Amino acid sequence: MKNQVDGLSPISYPAHGVYVRPMRSVWLKGIRVELFNSSDVHSNKQMEFQINATRGIFQLAGRVRWVSVNGIGANTLKISTRSPSLLNLQLKYIVYRNTEFDANIVDFAKIRFSETTVTMPIHIQHVQLPWLFIEGKGQIQDRVTVAVKTFLRYSRLRNAIKAVDQLYPGTRIVVADDTPDHLFTSFQSSNVDHFRMPAYTGYFAGRNLGLSQVSTEYFFYQDDDMMITEETKLDMLVSFLDNTNFHLVSVAVARNLFATTFDIFGNKSRTCIDQKTDPGYYMAIKNFPGFYANDVGLNAFLASTNEVKAVGFDPHPALARLGHGEFFLSALGRLRIAACEICSIRHMKGGFDAGNYTLYRRVSKKNTLERNIYNQYMHNVDCFRKQWTRSGETNRNIKKVNKNKKKIKIKNKE
Repeated sequence: MKNQVDGLSPISYPAHGVYVRPMRSVWLKGIRVELFNSSDVHSNKQMEFQINATRGIFQLAGRVRWVSVNGIGANTLKISTRSPSLLNLQLKYIVYRNTEFDANIVDFAKIRFSETTVTMPIHIQHVQLPWLFIEGKGQIQDRVTVAVKTFLRYSRLRNAIKAVDQLYPGTRIVVADDTPDHLFTSFQSSNVDHFRMPAYTGYFAGRNLGLSQVSTEYFFYQDDDMMITEETKLDMLVSFLDNTNFHLVSVAVARNLFATTFDIFGNKSRTCIDQKTDPGYYMAIKNFPGFYANDVGLNAFLASTNEVKAVGFDPHPALARLGHGEFFLSALGRLRIAACEICSIRHMKGGFDAGNYTLYRRVSKKNTLERNIYNQYMHNVDCFRKQWTRSGETNRNIKKVNKNKKKIKIKNKE
């Protein structure tokens, strides 16, 4: 058994443990004593084996003659005998039964023999039902929904919608819009669902609204100033997620991948995060040329709907005007992130914006400070450091704000 500690310890046992459904039983196969004290064997000394748990009890599927057993039906089971062979024979019949319900938790069973103690994890986990989607004919419009967050920039939104309609006709587009009522223009159509939000609700709140309306297996998120082109290659991105265990893959813009990684360092009392662009990824992904494993990607990505819903986008007012890396901080260690340099999206510049968009796009120093403080509090870190590499030189933008969780107050500046 690959999972078995065998020969490396006096006690052989399933090193990665076993799984059991809540309030059910599991046979603890593979427990065996490998090393006995020769003097104990020759002197015919009584040998004692003990196993105990905190969230369940032990039973026996069978009894062996000349072996003493105490604790059947209790959380501590003691087995004693003078015969090594009889001891190992009795160990084959140990059964664990979970008695304290939890949908997903680990009970660490302690196994003791002679002077050796080992820990075997017993993973108590409810059955996880699959998330299945109706794929229809398997075309892009059957498997992908395009989600867009917009605010005032209707001229660019119109082009973004037109591009999807031309390249992937019939694909559903979800638009979340917090434009003020007097400037609002509806883009509702047969394949566009345009959702109005309270004015100035914010960037991540809009992403959450859009994501909540997605019912396909995947969704492609893009900002309203981005346009899908033939180089976006949604079919290639879908194939990548279909054939790997990655949850999200971002694309490039103007041949720039905008991929970065997070480097966590510090200790239990102080933690900092470095966001690095050099090289910006951990490794090239095998069998998928142009795809790289990383932590942060562009504001244009294809992702698994249910996995991203489990992380979500933080709608806190501190992130209302500006936010992107915050999602990837929340996804760190929860989602597998990739970036693709051979799939790209067009970034639209210029165009007419309703109202004074620039006024809202600019973020004040005070709002930036609030955002930084909130991020540090939210993720319990002491500092963020961004390392941007340009023309061979590294510029460090070091953000350090003293934490005081009791005094932090974040107000909505909009």
